[in-house]
Amino acid sequence: MIQNIAISKLHPHYDNPRKDLGDLTELAESIKANGIFQNLTVVPWFSKITGVGCDDPKQQEEMGYTVVIGHRRLAAAKLAGLTEVPCAISNMNMHDQISTMLLENMQRSDLTVYEQAQGFQMMLDLGDSVDEISKRTGFSETTVRRRVKLLELDNDKFRESVGRGATLMDYLELDKIQNNELKNSVLDKIGTSNFKFELQRAIDKEKNEHEMSLLIDQVKAFASQIDNSTGLRWIGSYYGRDHKNFKKPDGAGSVKYYFVVSNYGYITLYTESEEKKDDAANEQREMQEKKKEVHAALEEITKRAYKLRHDFIFGISSTSAKRKISVIMEYSLRAMLNDCYSLDYEQLAEALDIEISEDDDEWTYEKISNQLNSQLERSTLIAIYMLLDSPSEHYYNWNNQHTDNESLNTVYDFLEKFGYEMSDEERMLRDGTHDLFAS
Repeated sequence: MIQNIAISKLHPHYDNPRKDLGDLTELAESIKANGIFQNLTVVPWFSKITGVGCDDPKQQEEMGYTVVIGHRRLAAAKLAGLTEVPCAISNMNMHDQISTMLLENMQRSDLTVYEQAQGFQMMLDLGDSVDEISKRTGFSETTVRRRVKLLELDNDKFRESVGRGATLMDYLELDKIQNNELKNSVLDKIGTSNFKFELQRAIDKEKNEHEMSLLIDQVKAFASQIDNSTGLRWIGSYYGRDHKNFKKPDGAGSVKYYFVVSNYGYITLYTESEEKKDDAANEQREMQEKKKEVHAALEEITKRAYKLRHDFIFGISSTSAKRKISVIMEYSLRAMLNDCYSLDYEQLAEALDIEISEDDDEWTYEKISNQLNSQLERSTLIAIYMLLDSPSEHYYNWNNQHTDNESLNTVYDFLEKFGYEMSDEERMLRDGTHDLFAS
């Protein structure tokens, strides 16, 4: 039964999953001109603490009703100056109230990812299983679990990331990071041009730390960890990835060995010096070690920047490539007119998912031509990008000093025409303002 209820007796639901009702101006104008076409659904007022209403029926009537469906209509009606609105009174329990509100908003795509996560958690708290939530809302069990898992993130950072326009794909990307502290640090970058770079940095960091721990365990079996290598003889430097093929040096067990863990993801192995070196020689060696560390850091950033550019260009669809065909043609001419560029046809075939046979001497022209004809714009785009860019392109010389790189500048100019955004680290490398150049 529908009845008009005074707005003064209607209260927003305590646990409405949707916190932001959005812009109500247009809806308020429509209600002012035409009235409310769809009734609100309400329940008799209840206490948030006890979950039940008043014992005294008269007091219950005075307290009014709590809105389950129609929060935006109620707020817009107030703006429109209405004093009462049509309502259907329901006696649904707290569990059904929350699931009803959640389902209504989700069906209208009104909830943010954060609000969805909170809504699912509310339903879990009320005793629903993941399977039951999935059946009630229509979301897969995987989606429910992923949303709830997001609540492990820092809540303030989570809400702020939603405000910066974070997408579901952004949060799925965060799943590639295991450590919550690292996740939260990357969460700060969602919605900025630095997100992809910081995400890859965190992924690399976790992988490197794991591999380094395996390597250090191997080295600790015969060497002692130290902080200062002055007076010792250098044996070699090893990265975490070397743990798979690492071999003990000769004399391990009878000769004293030492190792230093670098801040740049590798360890250096030493043994006692056979001859005494003077202070000048030691200072020179330390300078070389410092230069090596800076160079390793520059290589790491450069490698990460290349991966971002590479992933971006391979994510462009044929439709997007077709829209930018004039740009592709322009840079095709640049590439073809520059004698220093050479295209690796085997890499191009792999990029275009072309199967090659070692027995087929004519595979290159025929198969690549067929692929180019089936997806002309995108295939040309990828071929031109591979001509322009390579992992060896960088903005530093052998002495770790900044150098300009016109070829790499051209790559970034090309990518930016398709919407690529340089991270701060990439800009500082290009402009020569990165801290590593001052080391």
